[in-house]
Amino acid sequence: MKDAVLEMRGIHKRFPGVYALNNVSFAVSRGSVHGVIGENGAGKSTLMRVLSGAFLANEGEVAIDGDVVAAPTPERMLELGIAVIYQELAQAPHLTVAENIFIGRLPKTRLGTIDWRRAKAAAQDVLDRLGFRVDPAARIDTISVAQRQMVEIAKAIAREARIVVLDEPSAVLGDAELEHLFKTIRRLSSEHGVSFIYITHRLKELYEICDEVTVLRDGQVVASMPLGQTTTADLIRHMVGRELKDVFPPRSQPGDEIRLDVRNLSRAGVLKDISFNVRRGEIVGICGLAGAGRTEVLRAIAGADALDGGEIRIDGQLVAIDGPRRALAHGVGLLPEDRKTEGLFLDQSVSFNVTVSQMAPLTRGGLISGWREHDAVSRFIQQMRIKTPSPSTKVRTLSGGNQQKCGIARQLHAGTEILLVDEPTRGVDVAAKREIYDLLAELTSKRGASVVMVSSELPEILGLCNRIIVMREGAISAVLEGEGATEETIMAHAVWQ
Repeated sequence: MKDAVLEMRGIHKRFPGVYALNNVSFAVSRGSVHGVIGENGAGKSTLMRVLSGAFLANEGEVAIDGDVVAAPTPERMLELGIAVIYQELAQAPHLTVAENIFIGRLPKTRLGTIDWRRAKAAAQDVLDRLGFRVDPAARIDTISVAQRQMVEIAKAIAREARIVVLDEPSAVLGDAELEHLFKTIRRLSSEHGVSFIYITHRLKELYEICDEVTVLRDGQVVASMPLGQTTTADLIRHMVGRELKDVFPPRSQPGDEIRLDVRNLSRAGVLKDISFNVRRGEIVGICGLAGAGRTEVLRAIAGADALDGGEIRIDGQLVAIDGPRRALAHGVGLLPEDRKTEGLFLDQSVSFNVTVSQMAPLTRGGLISGWREHDAVSRFIQQMRIKTPSPSTKVRTLSGGNQQKCGIARQLHAGTEILLVDEPTRGVDVAAKREIYDLLAELTSKRGASVVMVSSELPEILGLCNRIIVMREGAISAVLEGEGATEETIMAHAVWQ
């Protein structure tokens, strides 16, 4: 490639029984933003780990400015200006922002001690240059996830990185924060010649920020081109090897019976008189800008957060939900936004994750019946189309989509009839998204479940939901019928009263 700052040529990477990368060639031009997309398991992460020096390729070579890197170790790639910012940030939470930015290379005084004043000033300088409002003296574990990502970008720029890899940044950022990130990327690429590799599952983001795109499927490059020469439909076809003509299943037709009725839910500084209901077989969507109170509504209903006032009725009966266990007893289950830290036991098996919330049907004489557990879990694996080598496989090793299916399976095994689901397809590839959409539609249309869904993706809200609740500053600003709503009307209610 002309003016290529990075070239990866004929990369092969094999693991026992798996060909993760097969003759992958990939190039990034100087000062460009290059998107990398593909389904989970397509090889994106493996390719970036080869680039970072974390994995050694079995065959192939990496060249920076045309010069082949003889021994691509993590230290060597950092020296050459390669910085990878993973979705799961690798930071020292007990250290300050300044210490994390300059970790391993803090400035010293003439006596050989750490020059804390200079470290703080240097951190403030790089944060100011990037337009990030983060206190360099704050501990990492006291700032938001979005700010922590800003710290990682500041660390990369402080190292004078020339190629920055961003792995699913929008998975932890709200709309306003993401727009600020995009402005920073544009400024660094246009004014300082920094090149970016942007990995995402959200195709809309590609057209907002990227110049070029490479599509991986089954460890191979199936397409690479300027973004202006392709369409969303083409990209989906390249990713999955087929066309997904109908992204969303038909909407369910809810009945008249009200399953969930919340009235005047309030929490000081968070929620203001939240009232709405959900019918049997209905999907109700909740949307709004980051910080509008969407997640807080679900957590309040599920008993994860205490309320100052209001009441919850299920099937017309007033109930007191003072915790998730009590919520489950009333058939209410929460699938949280952060499935890795709040929704799953990553180092436990698929079986454990599916059954842990309701063990009683699987026991005999106070002991778990192995054959009953295996039978129940196998049935869910088949029904939910969970791709796993076996029920004993650790959930950590599954793709994001299959992890999410395990979470849904656990709710169903526990007898959940009112499912509260927060960002159901965050970090999930396009094919797995369709499977999750089908599952939610099946829950409502065939099982008569009621679903309350929070999502930042407006096409998802519009494509799935019977009714849409728009929130602004902790209050409901509008309730719209799904059929007639548009992204424009939703945003108007989200921004203006």
